[in-house]
Amino acid sequence: MSNAENEIQEFTLLQFYADWCQPCKMMMPIVESIKQKQSDWLIIRQIDVDKAQAVASEYHIRSIPAFVVLRNDKEVWRKVGMLSESSFLAELSLLR
Repeated sequence: MSNAENEIQEFTLLQFYADWCQPCKMMMPIVESIKQKQSDWLIIRQIDVDKAQAVASEYHIRSIPAFVVLRNDKEVWRKVGMLSESSFLAELSLLR
C-alpha cells in the first residue's frame, strides 16, 4: 500500500445518534449520501448513544445529532446539530 493509500484510510466520521431523535433521523439520508460521495477518503461509523454509552461518554457527547471526524484517532472536527448536505460537504472538504 502506498503512502497515498494510507492517507486515504485515516479519516473516520463518527455519527452519534439515537432512534428516538427526530433530527438524527433527518440527518440519516444526508450522511448516507456523504458516505457514497466521500467513500474514497472517509469512513463513516454510526454510533447509537443508547447502545454505546461508553463511546458517547468517551467523546463527551451531550447532544445529538453529533459528528466527530478523527484523523489517526485524533479529533480534528466536531459539529453538533443538523447540517445541510452542502454545508456538511463544504466543512468536510476543508479536512482533506
